[in-house]
Amino acid sequence: MDARYTRAVVFAACLFSLGASYGQQNRGYRTRNFIVSAPTPQLAKEIGNLAEKYRRDLAVEWLGQELPPWRDICPITASVSPQLGAGGATSFMFDRNRPFGWTMSIQGSRERVLDSVLPHEITHTIFATHFGRPLPRWADEGACTTVEHSSERGKQEKLLYNFLTTDRGIAFNRMFAMKEYPRDILPLYSQGYSLARYLIAQGGKRKFLNFVGDGMRAEDWNGAIRQHYGFDNLSDLQLTWLDWVRRGTPPIRSPRTGQPAVELASAQIATPASNAASSATAGSWYAQQRDSIQPADTGNPVRAAAISVTRPQPLGETRETVIEPSRSSLPPVPLKPSAAYQLAPVPQAGSQTFLR
Repeated sequence: MDARYTRAVVFAACLFSLGASYGQQNRGYRTRNFIVSAPTPQLAKEIGNLAEKYRRDLAVEWLGQELPPWRDICPITASVSPQLGAGGATSFMFDRNRPFGWTMSIQGSRERVLDSVLPHEITHTIFATHFGRPLPRWADEGACTTVEHSSERGKQEKLLYNFLTTDRGIAFNRMFAMKEYPRDILPLYSQGYSLARYLIAQGGKRKFLNFVGDGMRAEDWNGAIRQHYGFDNLSDLQLTWLDWVRRGTPPIRSPRTGQPAVELASAQIATPASNAASSATAGSWYAQQRDSIQPADTGNPVRAAAISVTRPQPLGETRETVIEPSRSSLPPVPLKPSAAYQLAPVPQAGSQTFLR
């Protein structure tokens, strides 16, 4: 057994054995897969229980089955205040296609932490466990954004129009090749979310993940998009997606039924059996969960002007962190649905043509 891996296992064992004292000293709460530190014990318990529920329900929604328990526990540090912008960071490494060394930090108002940041970060861990390797940045961040609250998703949609009309869009051949976060990171979030939403609406979440998996495996995104969605290549996908955005992202009809496809991951999850009494309530389980949130004492908030996005690194490499502004602190950008933006077809060989 690799010495570095042995140290990781020992560290994980220590976390398990110290769970009780952690909770007493840090107002924390321990579940099967998480240890939560929050401003109050009540909030730590709420976050921990909801983290387990998201881990279970979102795995079933994306993968068709629950994840097995992790070998090592995932610490969650929560900073909660109405003044904090919604954001989070999840860090991990891989050994033999298994993620380990989890760390997760979440921040924002109580509502946004519970209905946006937490499910977003939990979805990162589900993808890492399923694939056993880092996903392309656009697919990882884009798909995780689909489970956020509508207010957070709406910000990404507004920002996208601005980026596409101010030379900050990313050509698909460049975006699909990205292994790391770009310096101008916010367009990646908005564009990745919009494309993930576009593809998920055409075939569902499992088809989307199969597409991503095949594209990563063969490093042939043109072949993967042709096989799974029928586009000729990334250029064809890019131009068709741009036209959909230009038309205001209208509902996409299922090629099988001709009916509008179910659009977002957060709108597709079924009401759990534990919520059977409220199953008749309109909207998704996430909407029901959000509507049940009541104001709570958040203690002394930890203020932060930035959030960190931590890149998963192969075993033995130093973790790197990119600091970005909290998305919720950005000024609103007016929609420009009538703006003319066009794009030349993406060349097939390695050019870095930008949207314009």
